[in-house]
Amino acid sequence: MNGQIKSWVLILILTLLGTSCNSDKDVEILTSEDILPQAQGNYEYQEDTLISESKSLTLFEQNLQQLFPELEFPENNILKERNMLFMPDRLGYKNKEETYFIKDSIPFHIIEWQFEDSVKTVNAFYNWLDCFNNDCRSIRLDEEKNGSKEAFLIWVSDQNITYLSSSKNLKLKSWQEVLFGEENEKWNYILQQAPHGRIKWIHNGLKVVKE
Repeated sequence: MNGQIKSWVLILILTLLGTSCNSDKDVEILTSEDILPQAQGNYEYQEDTLISESKSLTLFEQNLQQLFPELEFPENNILKERNMLFMPDRLGYKNKEETYFIKDSIPFHIIEWQFEDSVKTVNAFYNWLDCFNNDCRSIRLDEEKNGSKEAFLIWVSDQNITYLSSSKNLKLKSWQEVLFGEENEKWNYILQQAPHGRIKWIHNGLKVVKE
């Protein structure tokens, strides 16, 4: 009797092992490709989409770069760190263009204000002279005094005021030809100052002669 029981137990064990082996053969092995959704097409990525786009230039900056192809417009510019008070910003200009740029490793800052008429332009300019630079110093017409520690040029016409500044000296003739070309612009005032220097005045294209 015991021998029969042992035989049945052995047969049962062998049957279970056989069933287990067959089950293993039927098991489907899944891979990550079976689990994760796959793209239905082949995509080609353009190289420029993989590179973060650089700062787009304004039309004003593009025009400057056409004049000087080597100009750069980096985010860091030492002139951005200074505190400057520009009264024309508060006196109802019609349009304004402003940018900072680097040329020959020298930082520059340029602003152009446009006004509706000559009355508003003169008003903005005179108020600027009454409160010039961040210390709000007063400058009288034709007064040759220091306006700021940096070099600058200011052009004032009937409807526009243009301000250009730099840490280095600025050549009036060169920059005037570059920025305004051969335009027959009537300049009511032109102010020029070297770094830490004194303002030189020009009226209607003629330098002021001191008696």
